[in-house]
Amino acid sequence: MPAQLPASSALSGEQEAYPYRDSASRPVQRQTVGSDELIAAFHAVAPGWVDALMRVRDRLVGRCGLKTGGPRQALPTPPFQLGQRLGVFRIIHLAPGEAVLGEDDRHLDFRVSLLCAAGQLRVSTLVRPHNLLGWLYLASVLPFHHLISSVMIGRMARQLNREQP
Repeated sequence: MPAQLPASSALSGEQEAYPYRDSASRPVQRQTVGSDELIAAFHAVAPGWVDALMRVRDRLVGRCGLKTGGPRQALPTPPFQLGQRLGVFRIIHLAPGEAVLGEDDRHLDFRVSLLCAAGQLRVSTLVRPHNLLGWLYLASVLPFHHLISSVMIGRMARQLNREQP
């Protein structure tokens, strides 16, 4: 059974439209964190090997017509804006305590919710494939996704607790 997002997430009302959902949480010392800080932490904690995997991904999927993120760039200075691009991600929603990143493509749509409330950091991913290529892509990246999301949420929690990632 796919993960259920918390009712406080901007994505909770549309989660049923996404066949793939996962969600993980970690405690943080702060009750809430602003959306700009969530995005900055998400961007800051990516290990180098994740960037390397994303470069390989971009080379492979670019040939299939999926959108690519291009070379990793320095994070723009906050405040972040709706529609702003951060690599392969586009900012879709900003609210106190939550940022939603994602992209719509002809093969699949994906969303990543970065939510912090009541001392819990929750990172949730939703994916909606549109065709066979989208399903094949999802199946091929899931093992990497699980590893990356596990590492990223732990590093984000440490960052938000003011520890070094």
